Amino acid sequence: MKKALCFIFMYFVLLIVGTALGSLVYSLYMNVINFTAGRPLELFKTTDLIKSFFYVNSCYAFLICPILCYYRARHTSGTLQIIAYIIIFAFTWLIVFPMTVKLKNFVEQYYFSKGGAVEAPQGLTGGYFRTVDGKIYYLVEDYNFDRVTRVIEFDTEADEEATYKVVFSDEDFELLSAGKPYKDVIIKSTFVDSSIPNLITLKSLVKYGEDSLNKGFIAYLCFLSLALAIFGVYGVSSLFDWNLLNVCSIIFTVLVILIFNSIYFSSAFDAVREQIYKVGFFSFINRFIEHSFLVVLNFITAFILIGMGFLNLIVKKSESKRRGD
Repeated sequence: MKKALCFIFMYFVLLIVGTALGSLVYSLYMNVINFTAGRPLELFKTTDLIKSFFYVNSCYAFLICPILCYYRARHTSGTLQIIAYIIIFAFTWLIVFPMTVKLKNFVEQYYFSKGGAVEAPQGLTGGYFRTVDGKIYYLVEDYNFDRVTRVIEFDTEADEEATYKVVFSDEDFELLSAGKPYKDVIIKSTFVDSSIPNLITLKSLVKYGEDSLNKGFIAYLCFLSLALAIFGVYGVSSLFDWNLLNVCSIIFTVLVILIFNSIYFSSAFDAVREQIYKVGFFSFINRFIEHSFLVVLNFITAFILIGMGFLNLIVKKSESKRRGD
């Protein structure tokens, strides 16, 4: 009983403290991403903190079960701990995550959209040289989205004179597209560009959950197949007598689930996804269930993991009975 209550207490501590700290850290990340050379650095802006809170709180739902599984691997208890884990899972996905999405929609509709915290979008600052693919751009004036901008362009690879042109301000401008995910290519150039691909994109998974919830009960129920697969990680948290192997199995299983679901929503998987839904079974079922292939795969994964947990429990109980006899 004590370990089960400790389980629940730890959940709420992580929920409150983790969300608070995560929101502060993510707001700093947003500040760096959106920072533009020549403008003052504004830390912990209201808009950044609000957006960070909603994003971090949503990410928390995906990560809390694996964290608790890690705790369980080191502090194994009985049936009450399993019940506590089920209650936490239900509370997270039936109350915390939906309330976060609903509150986010409310704030965006009644606070952001009506100017409560809306700031005019700022573009790149003028008076700086920016290099992209062998070309140097000099903005004569600030690049804003409400007017045209005068630009001087130098091509370092061709023996030509500088080109003076007027460009229409939009997101497709070379300097903006080359700087992504940063706002300014100057800021991007100050960081080392890692060649390691980002296989896990929680942002796409959070968006999947938000869109599913906004579409209705059936769509959200299908999305919960992913939550159930993550929930099933509990089944591998005590497979081995050595805790290190249990921790490794938790990490490996979570990574596989999150990586596959992230890749599914990536642009690189578009062609494969298109071919999958040409198959008769998925072509038919996808008329009623969006992303049916992913839903079926997540449900199968969840049942396998939960089944492994039950089998492991039965085997360990039979062994303990044998030793008792």
